[in-house]
Amino acid sequence: MSRIFMILAFVASFFGPASCAENEIDHVTLPADVAAVTLPFMAAVKRGDQAAIERRMTSSFVDDSRAQFDNMAVLLKKSPPLTPAIYIPKPGTFGPNQNEVSVTYAAHDGSKWTSAEIRLYRTEGGPFEVEYWDVKTATEPPALIAHTKEMRTFMIWIMGALAIIALLGLLLLIWVVKRRPHILVPNSAPESRRVAATVRDSE
Repeated sequence: MSRIFMILAFVASFFGPASCAENEIDHVTLPADVAAVTLPFMAAVKRGDQAAIERRMTSSFVDDSRAQFDNMAVLLKKSPPLTPAIYIPKPGTFGPNQNEVSVTYAAHDGSKWTSAEIRLYRTEGGPFEVEYWDVKTATEPPALIAHTKEMRTFMIWIMGALAIIALLGLLLLIWVVKRRPHILVPNSAPESRRVAATVRDSE
């Protein structure tokens, strides 16, 4: 019985993270050249250094960036430290285009989500530049983060279901061994037959 309880506890361990990790953020490891741009960029916005972010930005977005900078800086100052949560290279004909990528940083303070999207572009062999950035707050997580969590929850349920099926199979096997031992272990003792011998008196 102790083994059964251990298996049940193992199955329950699959479902615990699905409920307690609802607002947790999976940290994504960024490529070094992407992190080298986005991390200092986020730090500069948070401390209100507009000149520093413009040095890392394409000229086509500078005017839009100036219009939103003050509001975005305030949002980041009020937010907990943001974590890189999503990294997506732009799809290309022959695979992901590593020269156009999107990074989403996110944080949850217990009541609301703060997310920052940064899109980067570089010419072949050149350094990355920020061609778009935005900071948002919401009561719900960003759509891509929510989708990732849904997929993770789905996989947890699938693994839990497989564990339950394996448990039922084990219980069935135990029942068969206890109730029908001769099915798995037939009688190995050799069958003995009595042979009747007839002795005739010689004439």
